[in-house]
Amino acid sequence: MGFMTFAMYLGAGNLIFPVLAGLEAGTELWITAAGFLITGVGLPLTGIIAMARVGGGFNDISRDLPRAMITLMGCSIYLILGPLYGIPRTCVVAYEIGLVPFTGNHDGAQLVYTLVFISLAWYLSLRPGKLMESIGEWMTPILVLLLLILGITPLVAPPGPIPAPSAEYQSDAFIKGFVDGYMTMDTLASLLFGMVIITNLRSHGISSRQALTRYTIRAGVIAAIGMSLVYISQFYLGATSHVLIPNPENGGQVLSTFVDHTFGKGGILLLSGIVTLACLTTAIGLITAVSEYFESLKPAIPYKVYVTLISVSSLMFANLGLNDLIELFIPVLLTFYPVSIVLIILALVRDWLPSPVVTSRLTLATVFVVGLVDGLQVALPGLQQSALLTPFSYLPGFGHHMGWIVPTLACTAITIAGALIVRLTLPLSPRI
Repeated sequence: MGFMTFAMYLGAGNLIFPVLAGLEAGTELWITAAGFLITGVGLPLTGIIAMARVGGGFNDISRDLPRAMITLMGCSIYLILGPLYGIPRTCVVAYEIGLVPFTGNHDGAQLVYTLVFISLAWYLSLRPGKLMESIGEWMTPILVLLLLILGITPLVAPPGPIPAPSAEYQSDAFIKGFVDGYMTMDTLASLLFGMVIITNLRSHGISSRQALTRYTIRAGVIAAIGMSLVYISQFYLGATSHVLIPNPENGGQVLSTFVDHTFGKGGILLLSGIVTLACLTTAIGLITAVSEYFESLKPAIPYKVYVTLISVSSLMFANLGLNDLIELFIPVLLTFYPVSIVLIILALVRDWLPSPVVTSRLTLATVFVVGLVDGLQVALPGLQQSALLTPFSYLPGFGHHMGWIVPTLACTAITIAGALIVRLTLPLSPRI
């Protein structure tokens, strides 16, 4: 189960973003990596724990919100991580790193590759209770072996010295790494994979709430350890590859250049195997999670129909370029990532809040507004000089996409204080 969870998390972004961040961070790579590990490992593990405690479903973790808001937010997150961005990104990365180095980028090749890729993911997603066998027992061990080869190589034979950091990483390396971790989307993925894990546990005879929680947390810890090792090795690989490719367009180019330099054409075959397996296991997990969620909303439509619809939609978006996909959805991630982080944290501390409903609603609404403004200023650069952003620009960290932190703390503190005052004034008032 731990291997299955690790493989579902290890996808496109987990391979390309830490490598690029390591290259640009240079001598600040370990400070950057520390920030990256918080959003790339710590928060996803926290999300798995929170989902296990509440029962594994998105509706469970967001139960303090209005029902219409739960549905709207759930559909938005699941569509982003599914057919609109998450699944297409895995297809495109698998194509650009797994096939293009061998064949070149010919007309129609991407469509054919993504069609085969999505078809295989579709087939393996039709039986959600068997993912532990199809992914955890035979796909992940092969993936781990290939990752060990790739991860140890730069430690043994680094291609070059670690350079000075680029301008963005010279003074705010930790914060930059923290925000870079958003791009893995793993905190958002925690809101999806909790139910997939619990579905597989139930299909293997584990039914009690306590046992489901215990095994889900253990699987999450195993996955977190594996992801940490992958990220650390990828950061170092990127930092030592600056001499090979000083100005890459994306992390995929860094990976391809490194393995070609170190292993020759055989290295490209190694990298192709890693990327294809990593992206395929993530695509299977995402298709399964999104299909299960929409089936819970509309049980009248069979699970297999959702799997087919999501697969076909993903195929359409997968035939955009990798850079186009990333640029298109950066504003969306800046909007929804802070909301997901706060949602997970509030779920963990809910039992200690005097007024969980009021705290959740006010805090999440505030964070969403700040995140929306942050995303809009990236999507529409002209807004950066607009009077609309003037009040938000005074928030600490807003220029680094961290403006949501202070409003979160303020809203939480205000609602807790207000609830305590009400309780002291009206001792018999109910917990709201």
